Amino acid sequence: MDQVSRRVLIALGATVAFFLLWLVALRPKPVSVDATPLAPTQAIPQATTAAAAADAATAQSQAAAGAAGQATTAAPAATAAPAATATTAAPAATATPAATETVEPAATSDSGGRRDGAILRDIRDHKVVVVLFWNAKAADDIATRGVIRDLDLHDGKVAVHVVPVDRVGEYPAITQGVTIAQSPTTLVIDRKRHTRVIAGLSEPRELAQAVGDALAGH
Repeated sequence: MDQVSRRVLIALGATVAFFLLWLVALRPKPVSVDATPLAPTQAIPQATTAAAAADAATAQSQAAAGAAGQATTAAPAATAAPAATATTAAPAATATPAATETVEPAATSDSGGRRDGAILRDIRDHKVVVVLFWNAKAADDIATRGVIRDLDLHDGKVAVHVVPVDRVGEYPAITQGVTIAQSPTTLVIDRKRHTRVIAGLSEPRELAQAVGDALAGH
């Protein structure tokens, strides 16, 4: 027998010997049923009980929902009260745009004790008189009041009077023939007793120009 054949036989013999050894000692032994954990077996009844409880709760919920649905169907739905119709608000009065006009004031006379007495005295003294009818809570009125406060009085030749607009009826000698439709309204009365009306917000340049024209007799 040659050397190659001998090696083949040795290899076969080693393979057979390893197989026999595996069968006897190395092959895994089957796990005994007694060694199987008991948890799955115990969990099955618990799961069954939980499922039964869940089914019972679901049945109760469905029964309650059905009863509520029947009660809702039996009771007539309350008729919703119609929404109150909103009263259409009267449109706000449109503010008169700033404008000027010249009118003849009422004839001035001694008005002792009247609110317009001081204004009439300044007119008799041949002063240019500026009268502001204003609302102390309105922004344009406050701004116009500031413009008049800073007005150049030309060394006493110009007199300034500020009157609440709600008292306009107490100055008939000044307002007769004059349209005061809003606040602020500024009157510039010249030495010839002609009145220029500035309705709305008065700009410093506009008011100064009106006073200058009144001093010049324009």
